[in-house]
Amino acid sequence: MKKLILSLPILFAFVLVFSSCSKTTVEPTVKEKLTKTFSVSIAKEGGVEVYDKSKTSNTAPGYANYKLSLSSTGTATLTAKDNTTFTGTWSVSSDNKTLSLTGLKTSAGSNPTGTTGTIEFTIVTIDGTGAAVTLESLQVDLKAGSKIVNLQLVNS
Repeated sequence: MKKLILSLPILFAFVLVFSSCSKTTVEPTVKEKLTKTFSVSIAKEGGVEVYDKSKTSNTAPGYANYKLSLSSTGTATLTAKDNTTFTGTWSVSSDNKTLSLTGLKTSAGSNPTGTTGTIEFTIVTIDGTGAAVTLESLQVDLKAGSKIVNLQLVNS
């Protein structure tokens, strides 16, 4: 009995030490979540669905070409739905609500149609790991019939 009474404080200390050592999970920042390559799952132009990756027939099948690659060094590569590739830089606003792609140019030096090389998106949703993101253009896209574009992107 005496051994049991002496063992209880040691057992209690042992349990206390191991229970306080639990790992805390740190949520990745928005920038960390976006540092990936994305492709389009669903695209809407002016609120109308024009592309769904899971369908065989789409109004705007070119979204199958769309890729957005955001590197940890701040480099952005955008392959538009017409398969034109632009490179530039990317950043997230201090309130984590806006994604800006700036200095976008093709290898020949052309900007995306109707821009000075800047495209901005509202970050509508982003999941916990960044595997799925929804972006909505802040300006109309001339190649989308001068409409706002909503892109549901998945990590590819």
